[in-house]
Amino acid sequence: MEKYVELKSPFTGGKVKEISTIEEHEFRKEKFSVHVRYYVCEDTGEKFTTTEQDELLFNELYSQYRVNHGIPFPEEIKDIRLHYGLNYQQITKILGFGTNQYAQYEKGQIPSESNGKLLSAAMDRQFMLHLLESSQAEFDTVEYAKVYNLISTSKNKVESEVQKRLIFRDIRRSIYNGFGTLSVSRVSEMVKYFIFAEGGIFPTKLNKEMFYADFLNYKLRGQSISGLQYQAIQYGPVPVHYDTIYDNINGISKDIVVSHNMESTRLSCESWDASVFTQEELDLLKQVSEIIRQMTTQDIIDKSHQEDAWLNNHEGNQLIPYSEAFTLKLV
Repeated sequence: MEKYVELKSPFTGGKVKEISTIEEHEFRKEKFSVHVRYYVCEDTGEKFTTTEQDELLFNELYSQYRVNHGIPFPEEIKDIRLHYGLNYQQITKILGFGTNQYAQYEKGQIPSESNGKLLSAAMDRQFMLHLLESSQAEFDTVEYAKVYNLISTSKNKVESEVQKRLIFRDIRRSIYNGFGTLSVSRVSEMVKYFIFAEGGIFPTKLNKEMFYADFLNYKLRGQSISGLQYQAIQYGPVPVHYDTIYDNINGISKDIVVSHNMESTRLSCESWDASVFTQEELDLLKQVSEIIRQMTTQDIIDKSHQEDAWLNNHEGNQLIPYSEAFTLKLV
């Protein structure tokens, strides 16, 4: 797919078109099919990319590799350390990594397959205690006792597996959840953002705002914001089990509103937390909200019915792969 853009060629100052396609790229001797976007100068035929376009390619490439090999994502690696209350030096000694290696993994460096499996296993408290005991010689007596106490008394994560499964159903990362961060707090605050921005909203319209925000973020960066799965139903794309999700978010009020002799549930909330999002994500949430806020519920249903994401998947209410994001027509 190609389209002309307002950007000028850095080579001639002339016209530029953006190409969106699928290419095969290799990483660690494996080949993956990924979506790529790049610009072409009409005068010279030369290709060039922006940081955003490069980020899309590598995010999708690395996400596929991590999923295929069971390697945790950066935010999950960070959560392991924070969950046990350890600093970089302590967890590095326990796992036997090189200096600064753990910090680099948190920043996005891809671990080797063996280190990735070790990180996944480290999520288990008993396994971490076993590793600590094996590396006791790396610590002095006082620090060893301190670290042992931190790990052995670590509480269950705030977002328990039960709560995650209630929200996400399938907690494995894949193209069907946009390889997104599986965070209950991010889902909750994303929902509350749209409710707050609208000054109250009906679930049908909220579902579309969630869908467009997640899929547009994937189109730009190769990851969804919420980590939710979506399916195509009669009224357009919706988060899987959205009613259960909204019922389990604290701080949301529900009012029964009668309109056209029909009862509907209107959602409202008094606040939301911006700290769980990046600035780029916040900008996208705002953009989606400002566009859809001007539309009626029927308008946005009709708009969503024009998207390939719905047209290709509504028979049988199928799950929508995030690869459909690249043909969205909202913006």
